[in-house]
Amino acid sequence: METEITVQVFNKLEEIQKILKGSGFEMIESYQLNDWYFSKYEDISFFGYQDLLNNSFLVRQIIDDNPQIQLCYKKKVLDENNNVISEEKTNTTIKDLEKTLQIFKMANLNNYCVLKNNSYVYKKDEICFVVQCIKDLGIFIEYEEDDSMKNMNEKEKFNYMSKIVKQLGLKLGQNYSCKKVYMKIKNM
Repeated sequence: METEITVQVFNKLEEIQKILKGSGFEMIESYQLNDWYFSKYEDISFFGYQDLLNNSFLVRQIIDDNPQIQLCYKKKVLDENNNVISEEKTNTTIKDLEKTLQIFKMANLNNYCVLKNNSYVYKKDEICFVVQCIKDLGIFIEYEEDDSMKNMNEKEKFNYMSKIVKQLGLKLGQNYSCKKVYMKIKNM
């Protein structure tokens, strides 16, 4: 299980890149992610975020120098404030995206959300996070725990990562546990 934060950023991408570079961050990688979320449930409107994701899986297409396709399952744990304090991920490689999507559709699984994003990985010392530009949703920073936080509990990790991101000088949203899939389906 690992802790992460996700916060929406209201600066333009070029401005974010300039601010990060000026703060000593270096972009070390970029890639595209295309995610198809599936559930056996036809009507997902009855589910809260945690129940929805814990009853779903996704097909993930990673487009970079080493393209891959994965079948993923994520189990998220929320605290009393609805913040994601830990997440467990299980992934396996898939060879054929189109056949996989076809199989799931033929099995009458509900493809309730598709997220497409361009991601930019920034690093400075031990701090490493991803700026995600998600089509039809906005820009987000996702920051997952690293080895320097191994002696902290989940709440301490969440607070530490939130503090680091606040210090970047960007126009940030108030929620440091944005649920992008949930935000997308609520906006549909």
